[in-house]
Amino acid sequence: MSTNRSSLLSCLRAAPLLLAAVVLAGCGGSTPGLPRASVRGTVTLDGTPLSEGTVRFVPAGETPGPKVSVVVTEGKFELEEANGPIVGSHRIEIESTDHGGFALDDETAFERLKVSGQKMIKVVRVPWIYNQRSILTADVTSDGPNEFTFALRTSQQSSVRRMPSGRR
Repeated sequence: MSTNRSSLLSCLRAAPLLLAAVVLAGCGGSTPGLPRASVRGTVTLDGTPLSEGTVRFVPAGETPGPKVSVVVTEGKFELEEANGPIVGSHRIEIESTDHGGFALDDETAFERLKVSGQKMIKVVRVPWIYNQRSILTADVTSDGPNEFTFALRTSQQSSVRRMPSGRR
């Protein structure tokens, strides 16, 4: 009886590791048979480069494949073809990761601010229409160049344009 119990316990201990291995195997960056493309561009908010953020290319319509994220630094982003989005139509989600230079859970930083007498932290907030319910779209092509300018407005009017092939 104890041999059966120890075998059962061993199997139960191994099950989470096996499940994790199966899940991680399905999270690879390659998508066989689906063409990817490099992308680059700029993100501004009210005419100022977005200091820190994330742009997500979320497949839309008939475009298959996983969504792809890219970091925005000082208003610029770039992904090479190997890690780029699948060729096709995408909904674009943009979020700021600028929390005023402080982690939201950093209690000692907030205590230092209180001691210094600073009342406000400037936090960049991208309007919700550019986040998970974004109205932005972009078509990624196989022949490129896939250079995009995302001009965001806090007044919730936006423009997206593809840059001419000679401009960077």
